[in-house]
Amino acid sequence: MTTDFSRESVKRIAELSRLHLSEDEITQYQKELAKIIQAFNALSQVPLPKELLGDARSALGMAKGIGADDSLSRMCSDEAKNSIATHDFLAQSPDREGVFVRVPAILASST
Repeated sequence: MTTDFSRESVKRIAELSRLHLSEDEITQYQKELAKIIQAFNALSQVPLPKELLGDARSALGMAKGIGADDSLSRMCSDEAKNSIATHDFLAQSPDREGVFVRVPAILASST
């Protein structure tokens, strides 16, 4: 996976985030985003014990606690009020796979 970000990609991210960036900031964010992706690529190479992987997630290489219905990752109690139930949320999602919802990519894929 490439870690280079084009100026157009940075501008698109800024536009979606409603940020107004100078040309210097665009150059700076190109470098910073590349470093962030490199860090995530390095983390994705760390082997995880099987106890941390669920059946469906092991095929995807994803740790437990990431899905919409898991509570393993909670660091404190979550007391949300008037929120939608997980099954209702998933029922309204037009493109999903199990408990995961597909969303449109905001960056072009390099593959």
